[in-house]
Amino acid sequence: MCQHIMFSRVLFFFFKQKTAYEMLRSLVGSEMCIRDRYGPRVTVAMAFNQSATANGERHSLELTMRSDGWAVTVPQFRIAEEAKTFAPGNLRATADNPEYMDLVQHWIQHKYTLRYSGGLVPDVYHILIKGQGVLSNASSVSAKAKLRLLFECAPIALIVEAAGGRSLVCPTELSEPCSPESILSVMATDLDQRVGVCFGSKLEVARCKSYLF
Repeated sequence: MCQHIMFSRVLFFFFKQKTAYEMLRSLVGSEMCIRDRYGPRVTVAMAFNQSATANGERHSLELTMRSDGWAVTVPQFRIAEEAKTFAPGNLRATADNPEYMDLVQHWIQHKYTLRYSGGLVPDVYHILIKGQGVLSNASSVSAKAKLRLLFECAPIALIVEAAGGRSLVCPTELSEPCSPESILSVMATDLDQRVGVCFGSKLEVARCKSYLF
């Protein structure tokens, strides 16, 4: 059955620091929304950082719009440490990024299930709903990084990490200094800064780190 869906994203965050460039660890909350193009179903995955919760812990959940209002349909997203599915973005980069090619080949040779839609939001949402998986989006000289740190990668990293998953910033074609750390630990240098990323299950994000660094 072919399902036609439209994806939209609403991201919100507040700052404790004076500039947006220092904000990632102080990201208070974020959300992403998925709406069925030909039906009434609207779901929202949202997360709150530890500074915005009563118990001081991050929290990631799902809300669904119903006829009588919004309902909590997943009280807490949980991403397992191991994964069986993979979503390799920007595959053109494997042509001149041998480390990325080796990583993708590992997933193929070990018979992981391919789950790639071409969209960041649906692929991350699949990881949340299935409770496991890994999404990668590395770059190369011929296939440059496209995902924006401040407006895409960081808000989604909060949702993933609040569900027990991990995020990782990956080296880009610009050969800038890059430490293997959480997206939320990256210091932004430009509002339009683009980065390579990996999201998902803890052990698979660690695997990405071992291959790409």
